[in-house]
Amino acid sequence: MAPHQYPSTCLSDRPHDHRVSDVRLHFSGCLRISKRRRFYESLPPDSQARIRRDNEKTTELRHRLETTQCDSTAASRLRTFQQAMLQWSLATGRPPWPLPPPGRTAYLSSPNLVNHHVQAPVFYFRAGHPASLPTLPAQFPNQKLPVADLLADDPSRNPLMQPCDPSTVRYFHLPANNMLWVEEAIARYYHEESRPADDARAQGAGRRRTRTEALLRPEYWRGQQNYDPDCAEVHARHMRPLCGGPDDKNLVLFMPYLHWESDRGRVKSDEMVKEAHLHNVVKSISEVVSQAREQKQGRLSRVQTEDTLSPVLGTAPEGGLGGVEERRRALGRVLRTAAALMEAMDSHNEEMLVLRYLHAQPPLHPRRTLDQSYYGALKSTRARDRDQVVYRGTVGERHDCVGMDACERCNEDIRKVPRIIMVDQLWLWVLDERTVISAFPRRWGRNRPDPSAIHKTLRQRLENVRPGEITSAYDLALIIVDECSRVFFDRARPSTKKPNLVELFAGAIRDLTYKQTAAFDQFLIYTHLAGRDYKHAAGERGSGSSFDSTQNTLLNINPEGNLLKEVKDIVDEILIMVRIKEQQQKVMEGLVKNVKRAMLPLVGGRRGMSSSQEWEMTPGSPNSEHNDGSSNDINEKARGARQTLHRADNLLVDLSERIAELRGLLQIAQHTSAALKDILTLKQQQAGVIEAREAVKQAQLTLKQGQSIMIFTIVTIIFLPLSFCVGLFGMNAIEFSSDAKLPLATQFSYMFPASAGIAIIAFLLAFSQSVHSNSVVALVRSVVSFGYNTVVTWVAVKTGMYMAGREMSRTARVLRDREAKITGGMKAEVMRKEKNLDKMRAANHVRQLTMRKDAGVGGGAGGGGGGDGSGRTTPFSPYAPGSGGGLRPGGVQMAEVDVELGERGTRRLA
Repeated sequence: MAPHQYPSTCLSDRPHDHRVSDVRLHFSGCLRISKRRRFYESLPPDSQARIRRDNEKTTELRHRLETTQCDSTAASRLRTFQQAMLQWSLATGRPPWPLPPPGRTAYLSSPNLVNHHVQAPVFYFRAGHPASLPTLPAQFPNQKLPVADLLADDPSRNPLMQPCDPSTVRYFHLPANNMLWVEEAIARYYHEESRPADDARAQGAGRRRTRTEALLRPEYWRGQQNYDPDCAEVHARHMRPLCGGPDDKNLVLFMPYLHWESDRGRVKSDEMVKEAHLHNVVKSISEVVSQAREQKQGRLSRVQTEDTLSPVLGTAPEGGLGGVEERRRALGRVLRTAAALMEAMDSHNEEMLVLRYLHAQPPLHPRRTLDQSYYGALKSTRARDRDQVVYRGTVGERHDCVGMDACERCNEDIRKVPRIIMVDQLWLWVLDERTVISAFPRRWGRNRPDPSAIHKTLRQRLENVRPGEITSAYDLALIIVDECSRVFFDRARPSTKKPNLVELFAGAIRDLTYKQTAAFDQFLIYTHLAGRDYKHAAGERGSGSSFDSTQNTLLNINPEGNLLKEVKDIVDEILIMVRIKEQQQKVMEGLVKNVKRAMLPLVGGRRGMSSSQEWEMTPGSPNSEHNDGSSNDINEKARGARQTLHRADNLLVDLSERIAELRGLLQIAQHTSAALKDILTLKQQQAGVIEAREAVKQAQLTLKQGQSIMIFTIVTIIFLPLSFCVGLFGMNAIEFSSDAKLPLATQFSYMFPASAGIAIIAFLLAFSQSVHSNSVVALVRSVVSFGYNTVVTWVAVKTGMYMAGREMSRTARVLRDREAKITGGMKAEVMRKEKNLDKMRAANHVRQLTMRKDAGVGGGAGGGGGGDGSGRTTPFSPYAPGSGGGLRPGGVQMAEVDVELGERGTRRLA
């Protein structure tokens, strides 16, 4: 078995060859300490040197973290790890590890220390072949030197200041968009002192401009920076797309390109940006304290103190060793803190780089997410970043499984790494025909090899270049620009870590298109059900609950609204990426223009030619058949220039294909968005139909109520005079009875005024619009309602009727919803079966008509009843030649069949 298959002894989860590809990992993570010496002695000298360099680097970094006063993440986690190791030693009875003394020197007291630990790759080509620089360790293409050496004003240390012969092409890369590094490096190339822009202006207009200032003039450097230090956020910093130069010998290029980052790396970088802002910008002490408190509460993983993450250290338990459970917890703490320390060590250089240069003058440009590149004024885009298509496609789903009960899906999702799309910047300078300097960032915390990194793929491509492919600085510039542009579009080098951008967007659009189609089918089904239920409800044969459920489904636009929001987000992201690709196209067109301006004279072409055929077939060129007397040197230069021009033309063609691919995705997403809008429009129209139906239903109810009132009015008109007569003659008055005491006039004097007063008060309360009458009615109603509600509530609460009624209501609602779903599914299934049955009947009827009419036409035209000579009738085919009559009779028959089917459909609808 391979070493990586032993999880207890090997740290690597990937197969590796310990002799060649991953000797350092195998030595440090797979072997026991007792076996390392023998394994080390069996290695070749270059592998031993790699292991020694790694050990020296680890020792130096640990010493630097142990002796620093700056509370960086790596230093804090190192102390936490040491505390966990001490606790584990006490739990297992081993000798305790002594804690290191407190630091004596601060990390930030030496600003250039960051430059000593950030490595800048270096590439050399001599006579078109890769070459290694003898003064640097390792071999091509893995040679690097500290950035401090590349910026040093010392020709013995700095290769930029050393002379370069005409057959050599060299390339230096700065692993960050740091404007200070760029100014220092270009000044070292010209053997000059770098001067701030303010100092240059202070010297006066008559002072002669240096070559560094001429190349870094505002229109090609600081003037192209889009950033307002007073009001803008740091993620708004970027250089405007540009390709040009002050003269024919120099080329300046700024180009955005797409890359990716893990969600955790993005969060860590945002936290470091906030901390750098806290250290460099905020001046108020109270604001510093409040922000530090919020930062400490919100980011326990950033500053891990001994009180929060480490247990209180004590002596070993009685009896020597601790229990099994305590040793297990101590070992778990060691492993957890070791993993956190490893992560912090990977990002330590990036943290110190941000703290040192983020607010320098000129500043460092941090990486930007896709939304930050477009919405630069937003203070935070974390919510928008986690709504990206790539993030939703790479994040694992949450489950209710916990601990050992985790399902297989949970075990798969826990290995997923959520990722997001980033927009980085390529800065490139062609200082002459033999020197190229570039600057672009790398992913957060990637000190370890990163197969998806731009510079990793660039090293692989330069390692496999053909002899003579790199003959000038423009060849390197074209390769660098091409590698930055093809990050997500290179199918030849798939990566398990890099997200498949095109496939993720295509899959998201496919899912939304499927949901849109399902929503349209559901809308049609429920529309039919609503119409049928309305007819049944009008005939008093249907169920009112099912009808209401169908209407609620038709009136609910939340599902389609959510789908429309998702597709709008997809459209916005694709539009941002298309915009970035169009900016790349503009920059590349300028690059190709400069390349042709420099290369066309070498092949005998003229400036201004745009077609490759023109310069390739130019008569009299050094490589043409008419130029037999040209030297081999000129022929080699012409051949290299022709290859450069071909590569420049192919660069634009490849970029156009990538833009076309993105536009294809955009077109499909926009089509889905339009379809969803159509569904919402149909739902709005259906809501109007439902509203009209309800209005008709309400009008019918109003008519019925008017008829009932009319009946009551007629009855009242008939019986009111009779009641009055009966009441009048039944009164106990002297005129009607001798035993009565009051005369009729006296009774009238009491009865009519009292009735008139009551009637007047009732009319005033009923028809008056005054505030007093409405207040009286409201007061009476409130008093009655208060008493009634109080009594009913007291009875319901005391007797337990409220809880029982609530439970019954919830159960009834669940059953009603379940009934609606089941009946809706059954109705939809019945509709499908009826539709299929209609289709089968129509097909059978067409077959019968075809056979009947074919028999008549065949008998008349062919004379044989079908044309086969046997007297049998064969099915008619309008495209079958022979005695059946050809295309024309078949077309007539099919038209007759279509007419008859149309009449049957019309009769059915009627």
